[in-house]
Amino acid sequence: MPLAANKASALRLIEVFNSRQLDLLEDVLHPEFRGRGISAFPPEGPGVGSVARRKLYETFYQAIPDARAEVLDVVAEGDKVVLVDRFGGTHRGEFFGQPGTGDHIEWMAIHIYTIRDGKILEDAVMTDSLAIMQQLGLAPIPMQQTQKY
Repeated sequence: MPLAANKASALRLIEVFNSRQLDLLEDVLHPEFRGRGISAFPPEGPGVGSVARRKLYETFYQAIPDARAEVLDVVAEGDKVVLVDRFGGTHRGEFFGQPGTGDHIEWMAIHIYTIRDGKILEDAVMTDSLAIMQQLGLAPIPMQQTQKY
């Protein structure tokens, strides 16, 4: 499949997330879709199928109802698409075990999508979990270094 079509498949998933049109997940995700975290806090097991992704997004929307993803960069090679994005929104519900604070939080993520038959087969995602934890008060924020190197 052409690289432009693979990029479009990955970007379509971001559109579905931002528009809350979860009924379109089956159109974007391969029937054998699996999501896996490659961050410090991976899920207990891979999320398989569009139902698992829908559940993940619904849980996410409960914690951050106005959540949006902003795509910063997209690179494609072969059947892989790497997407760098920034997530953000208002923390209104439980997230990382913390009740809603009403504060705006944001963090970066890197997705490595595998595309098959024009749909996303896998989403290997690395999330900046430390940034989330710092904003929720679960991890200290280091003092800015004053010394320049």
